[in-house]
Amino acid sequence: MPDSCVTVQEQARPRTICAKLVRVIVLTKSASKENRRMQVRREVATFAVFALTAISAIATPAGSCFSYGTMQSSCAPWDGPAIEIRLTTEPAPCKRVTEPYISIAVWRGLPIHAGQIVKLGAGSDAGSAARCTKEGDCKLAQSATLVFDNYQERSGAAGHYELQFKGGEILKGTFEVKWCEERVICG
Repeated sequence: MPDSCVTVQEQARPRTICAKLVRVIVLTKSASKENRRMQVRREVATFAVFALTAISAIATPAGSCFSYGTMQSSCAPWDGPAIEIRLTTEPAPCKRVTEPYISIAVWRGLPIHAGQIVKLGAGSDAGSAARCTKEGDCKLAQSATLVFDNYQERSGAAGHYELQFKGGEILKGTFEVKWCEERVICG
């Protein structure tokens, strides 16, 4: 009889160990499934954050969108006639332009007409373009292209622009500006 007791204990023990092993495996698999679910949730959340960031970057160009502004008579560096355009991020009154803004001066190719393309940059004496954070704090563009899709003398203009800055930064968009009557005497 003692032999059978020993045998039973030996058999009981493997069953206990086996049962514990099965519980550990089941719990590990359950924990593994739960960990996998959590990992998938984290990956989905990370992907969603990156996707939303990418969408917002595409939807909102770097910097602000300079689509509004004013246009008025001005003077070229040699005191000849010029046109000055100030593009802003919101509609601007004639006497005071909000900051930041883009300042574009056209000295050559006047008078402006619909369909005209103005190219500014190195070797060009047609004008200048700059992005200004405030009056007197401006960063000159290395080159710029301004296209007048619509132009009405002493009324306003609409079109699109592209400015390129040192370091490869490009600023582009569409604009619609109103004419501001300003008495300017050059010379």
